Amino acid sequence: MRLNTCTDALTGQTLKPSHAFTTVLRAFGGAIILGGTPYAAQGDWTVGTEAGLRHDSNVGNAQPASDIVADSTLKASLSMFQLLPLSDGYSLTVGGNLHGERYRQVNGLNNASVDAMLSLKKKWGLGPFVPWARAGITVGRSSYDYSYRNAWAYHATLASGRRIDERWNLWAEYTFEDLVARTHEELVPGLSGDAYSQVDHSLRLNVEYALSGNVYLALGLMGRRGDVVSTTQPNYNVYAVSRALAEDPAFGPADYAYRIKGTTYGFRVGFNYSPTAHNLISCGFQRFDTHAEGGNNYIKSIVEITWDHQF
Repeated sequence: MRLNTCTDALTGQTLKPSHAFTTVLRAFGGAIILGGTPYAAQGDWTVGTEAGLRHDSNVGNAQPASDIVADSTLKASLSMFQLLPLSDGYSLTVGGNLHGERYRQVNGLNNASVDAMLSLKKKWGLGPFVPWARAGITVGRSSYDYSYRNAWAYHATLASGRRIDERWNLWAEYTFEDLVARTHEELVPGLSGDAYSQVDHSLRLNVEYALSGNVYLALGLMGRRGDVVSTTQPNYNVYAVSRALAEDPAFGPADYAYRIKGTTYGFRVGFNYSPTAHNLISCGFQRFDTHAEGGNNYIKSIVEITWDHQF
């Protein structure tokens, strides 16, 4: 059973949910009413919404079977961006995104986030079959119902690809991610309490194949190296190689978050259907295998269905 409130081990105060998910849903509605209609009419901005349902077989990235927690998540997002054509095949994209997640069991992980993005794209020629490259940065802030996980998120990406013909589309993307969370008081002298900050590098290779004009199959491969946060009950094997340690009461009063180094390999297979020019329905399955220091390995699977609408 997951708790709706918890007690901060450092202050002894009761922590209550910040209702982040409710707040972000209200923001979605206001932004659509105030921003979506006029921008769509002017054609200057593109407004998109997304809703989805996801099931994660190992939310806390735990190793022992007794500590593995599976949960389902309802998510929603609203994005607005503007494409600014430049000279010589360059274009600049600016925009922002509001996003919220609500968990079925692990209520403390309910969260809302906002981010701003800027990217520069280069196309070598005209038409849909020319190669392209893109560089982008994103800065965001995430707020959780249990605020000890709140963090700033910084991303830098480099991507390149090419549509080979009317059926095949290929691209690759490198991402550097830096999550900066609040550092907690040391539970063990000499071991950092900064358990929720992460730095990692990842590389993704993607292939998309069009079965018809509005039905696509997708395959993605991923490799990631960097920090992972694993939540378990007291576990000496992971403690011995952890770089930081903090309590994680969202999962239970006796659970701890350990930050360790790991390498993750994964894949995604998906099916995309576009019933209209402005709607996309996607179904996907992801599988991740993480090899962490000290033999603290774990696996997880994610099943997801999403609906996207662009105004």
